[in-house]
Amino acid sequence: MRERLRAYNELLARTFIDIPGLEEPVIQAGDGAANRVLVGPSRKFVRRIFNPGSWELNGRFYGGWWQQVGKDWRSQIFINDTPTVEVDFKGLHVAILSAEKGKPLEGDPYALPEGTLPGTAPELQRALIKKLLLTAINARDDKSAFRSFRDGFPAGHMAKGLTNNQLSAFLSAFTDKHPHLSDALCSDQGIRLMNVDAQIAERVIGRFTALGHPVLCIHDSFIVPYTHVRALRGTMRQMAWQVVAAELAVDASAPGLDEMGDRPPDVQLDFIAWMQSPRCPGYLSRLDEHERLWGSLPVFPKRG
Repeated sequence: MRERLRAYNELLARTFIDIPGLEEPVIQAGDGAANRVLVGPSRKFVRRIFNPGSWELNGRFYGGWWQQVGKDWRSQIFINDTPTVEVDFKGLHVAILSAEKGKPLEGDPYALPEGTLPGTAPELQRALIKKLLLTAINARDDKSAFRSFRDGFPAGHMAKGLTNNQLSAFLSAFTDKHPHLSDALCSDQGIRLMNVDAQIAERVIGRFTALGHPVLCIHDSFIVPYTHVRALRGTMRQMAWQVVAAELAVDASAPGLDEMGDRPPDVQLDFIAWMQSPRCPGYLSRLDEHERLWGSLPVFPKRG
């Protein structure tokens, strides 16, 4: 594991990972100085963290600056001056639990009938059930799950006012839809499931590192240049099968350029142009500095 991690960090070190529109290499990811995320070579080093006393608890990859920003910022990342696409496992921990029960997870696990939580828009209802489920999987009992769920929202958010009875009914609606997962809630499985997804991530990262293609890990998703999306989708499915012996669904933020071979040339050129972003002076300066240190960037096919 140490050798594979060393090889991955060496690849990240010689990879230019930045945002073309970012004049100063700092992202304000929230209020206050503590939420200032620095973008640069010193923030690319990745480590694995296991729980004390066990190689079978946690083990995820931590440290890259891209893990500390939201999807809006991640969608703007360029790798080696090439646009990227993020591909994620859909409902990963719920899907793993379902696979362990021998039942494939059908559809969106966080989608419950409209009005399950009265007066809540479908998008907000889905976000709340996702937050509640992931909290419940990590909790030892329902009361601590409900308390932790409410603590995760800022003052004034409607979720703060949800009662234990309402949240219990919310979980019941989920288990009515997926009865085989009823005993997985409030069972303190989060750290174990992190180890399962870390095993998948280790295999995905290892495959791409061996090929010399950088991939950025966000635990349940990965970011690659848009020239390697098809390969990433296939690798994620293959490595998930190796770990949990089940097909896990994946979804991408956009199609890959390598998936558009059957499109007319003018459509491909339009797609390349659409994926590009203006390079600001600060970004170009950082790119020049990277090339002075590491040499010219590898040229991906059809880079704009």
